[in-house]
Amino acid sequence: MQNTNETTPPPTINGQAIELRENIKSGKVMLDPVTGEELRKLLREQVEQVDSWLARAGRLARPAPLGANPVSDAMSNKFESRAEGDPLSFVNVMTAYRKVLQDTHDQVSAAITKYQQVDEDHRAALTKLEGI
Repeated sequence: MQNTNETTPPPTINGQAIELRENIKSGKVMLDPVTGEELRKLLREQVEQVDSWLARAGRLARPAPLGANPVSDAMSNKFESRAEGDPLSFVNVMTAYRKVLQDTHDQVSAAITKYQQVDEDHRAALTKLEGI
């Protein structure tokens, strides 16, 4: 299985890295709760779909009953590797995809929280100004 602790470089636009987490922390990216919840719902649904695929993938990662001869053994091993053993196997690719979906879901949650925090800060500032 592929090492999930490896970090991949962030995507770039015009040579500049796009770091969603940092843009959310700095306030450059915020999501209003209604829009954010719709996006979170879609991401949760996709994570659940990937989980379903991964659960069923276990059936693919077993030796195929092709017979007892060298060609059948080689083909059976090839199918099994493509399902789970190979770095580009279905299970490894879907596991990485699931991680991206989950990370995105978490960042959407952070963007909603940042929006609510900024909104509350502005509300407090306006209330303070009204009291002057």
